[in-house]
Amino acid sequence: MGAYLGRGLVVSPPGETKPTRFCDCLAINWDGGWYRDIVRGGYSFDPQAQSNTAFFPAYPALAWLVTKTTKTSPEIALLIVSHVCFAGALVLLAAYVRLRSGSAPGNLAAFTILAAGVFPTTFFFRMGYSESLFLLCTVLAFYLMERKAPLWLVAIVIGLTTACRIPGICLLCPFALHVWRNSADRRAGVRKLLVLAPLASWGVAAFMLFTWHKFGDPLAFVKAQSTWHLRLSPSWSHKLYCLAIFEPLRSVFDSSTVAYWKIHTYHRMAVFSLPAVNPLYFVLGLVLVAVGSCRRWLSPMEWSFAAALLFIGYVGRGYEMCMLSSGRFVAVVFPIYLVLGQLLCRCPPPLAAAFLVLSSTFLTIYSALFAARQFLI
Repeated sequence: MGAYLGRGLVVSPPGETKPTRFCDCLAINWDGGWYRDIVRGGYSFDPQAQSNTAFFPAYPALAWLVTKTTKTSPEIALLIVSHVCFAGALVLLAAYVRLRSGSAPGNLAAFTILAAGVFPTTFFFRMGYSESLFLLCTVLAFYLMERKAPLWLVAIVIGLTTACRIPGICLLCPFALHVWRNSADRRAGVRKLLVLAPLASWGVAAFMLFTWHKFGDPLAFVKAQSTWHLRLSPSWSHKLYCLAIFEPLRSVFDSSTVAYWKIHTYHRMAVFSLPAVNPLYFVLGLVLVAVGSCRRWLSPMEWSFAAALLFIGYVGRGYEMCMLSSGRFVAVVFPIYLVLGQLLCRCPPPLAAAFLVLSSTFLTIYSALFAARQFLI
C-alpha cells in the first residue's frame, strides 16, 4: 500500500524518474537495478568504476532460476524470491522461538513475528534486495543448531549465507561456539572447526574463484564495493579514531560535512528521513542487543552473532558511507526481534499496540518514499 501511494502521490527528487510499471518501483530502485542487470547479463567488472561484482550471487542466481522456470521477467523474479524468502524467514523464526523458549510467555513467538514484520526498515525485505534471503539463511542456521542437526549441514547453510552477503561470515562466531560445546574435548573441537570452517565459507570462496577465473581478481567484489562511498577512506589509524569517537554517527547531523542528512533527503523532514535516522537505528540495535544479553533473553550464540553483524557493518563501511545503510543492516540482525518480542510481551497491551501501529506507519512511509525513488538505500 505504501509503495502504491508513493508511486502515485510522492514527488520524485530532481533527476529521478519513477519506473513505469508498479513492480519496477519495488524491484529496480537502487540496489535492485544492479541485481536485475546480473540476472539479465551476468557479472561485469571495471576496477575504476562501480561494478555489479559488488553484489553477491545467491540472490540473483535464485531470481535467474525463477525466470527460467516460470518465464517471468527478472523484476518479477526478484520480487518473488524476496517475498517467498521473507515469508519463509518469519515462519522459521516462529518455529525457532518456540524451540528455544520453552519457559517463555506463550505469545512470545507471535510478538516476535509482529516485531519482525513491521520493523520500519524491513520494507527492504519486500523490495529487490538480498536482505530477505540473508535473513532466511541466518535463521535457518540457528534453527538447525538448536535442533542439533549434523554439523556438516549447518556448515553448508552458513556457506550459503556467505554467498548472499559478506556479513554471512559473522555466523562463524556462533557456529564456533556451537561446535565447541558439542565436542568431547578441546582437541576434538579444534579438529572439527579446522574441517568445517572451509565448508562454512564455501559461498564466498566460490564467488572469489569465479571472479578470479573471469576477471583475474579474486577480490573483485572488495574493489567494486570500495567504489561506493560518500567520502574516501582515510588512513586506518584515522579511521579507527573516528570510529572510536562515533564520528560517523555525529557527522550525519553536522551541516559542514558531506554526511549531513539534508544533502541526501529531498523532502527535508528529519523524522521521515532514513539518512537522518540511520544512526539512530544503529544505536537502537546496540541497545537491544545489550538489553537482551543482560536480561539473558539472548544466548551467547545469539548476542555474539548480533554484535558481530553490527560491528562489521559499522567498521567496514560506516565511515565511507556515513551510516547511510545502517537501518537496512540492522534489519537483518534477527536477535533484536527476539528482544522486541520479550519487551512487547511484558508491556501493557495498549503500549504494545501503539508501538506496532507506529512501526507500521514508518514502514508504510519508507515504502512510499522508496517507490518514488527517494534516496533510501
